[in-house]
Amino acid sequence: MGGAGGMLHAIKSLKANRELLKKRKLKSKDDIYGKQSVTKLHFKKSTRRDILRIQKKMFIQRQREKRQTALAVVVTLILFLVLFLLFS
Repeated sequence: MGGAGGMLHAIKSLKANRELLKKRKLKSKDDIYGKQSVTKLHFKKSTRRDILRIQKKMFIQRQREKRQTALAVVVTLILFLVLFLLFS
């Protein structure tokens, strides 16, 4: 029977792993990654004109996305209708 060799290997592996754990000196994540430093963020002050320009740009983008979505839905429905009529 070959069970004794397998168990001996398992015992040796466990002992080796225990020894590696004892050598570990780092106790916390801060030891590994370092202390977190506080990052100061500096934002540019926006004028009312900048805010209005950004809002207008976002409005135009939303309108474009709505049109594209509607077009995709219409094309899909037409395609399904054609396929349904073709195969029925």
